[in-house]
Amino acid sequence: MLKYLNIFDVRAEQEILVVSPKVDAGSFRYHELHREANSVRDLLTRPDIRHLVLNLSRLEYFGSEFIGSLVSMAREIRNRRGQALICAANPTMLDVLKNMSLFKLWPYFETEDEAIAHLRSDSAEAQ
Repeated sequence: MLKYLNIFDVRAEQEILVVSPKVDAGSFRYHELHREANSVRDLLTRPDIRHLVLNLSRLEYFGSEFIGSLVSMAREIRNRRGQALICAANPTMLDVLKNMSLFKLWPYFETEDEAIAHLRSDSAEAQ
């Protein structure tokens, strides 16, 4: 989908964009994060993309700039009346996300498959 990204893997599953950070938060420069997050947000404005799954399975740590980029992606899809879900965080990151109360804004699922199945079942019910 976006071949030049170093921080994020991105793929579409029908109307769902799956974003998987692929590097730890300390191994990139802020301008690179900003550029890539903007590229992902551009994808979220496509009419064929309705939902977002943030798969955090490859992250061991992330800082406030990184969290801010994920939150901006989730807000972009919510502003377009779609759903954003978070999945597959390791136990340490799960605690950080809970402490930040992000699950009040975006539901959490143990696996990417569960998150995608949830979105697909919601889409089927809406039709």
